[in-house]
Amino acid sequence: MNDFNWNEFYRLAKYLNTEYSFDCQEAVQRTIVSRAYYAAFCTAKEMLENKYKITVPQDATSHVYVRIEYKKQGRDEINSLLRDLKRHRNRCDYDKNVDDLHVLVNVALQKSEEVITSL
Repeated sequence: MNDFNWNEFYRLAKYLNTEYSFDCQEAVQRTIVSRAYYAAFCTAKEMLENKYKITVPQDATSHVYVRIEYKKQGRDEINSLLRDLKRHRNRCDYDKNVDDLHVLVNVALQKSEEVITSL
């Protein structure tokens, strides 16, 4: 069995943003923001585990843990990008109203790409 390539979440988010439209456009946009976050987060987490041999918790604390580890390594930009992406994902997954959703889509895709390419 092959390991999942977390960049596929990013590719899916890009695809949904450019190619897919239907009556549930808001759901698609919220999904784009969520997948963009998870593409960046899981790529960053996997890098810590595989390259740096750091054991990352396998529970909800992993989101903060990953950011702290990058900050410890002097990679404040990764910490900051992941923090922003998580905040945007939380808004899209939990808030009933997200007024600037179309802006968040573009911001999330851009920030996710920055994380992925800088790792």
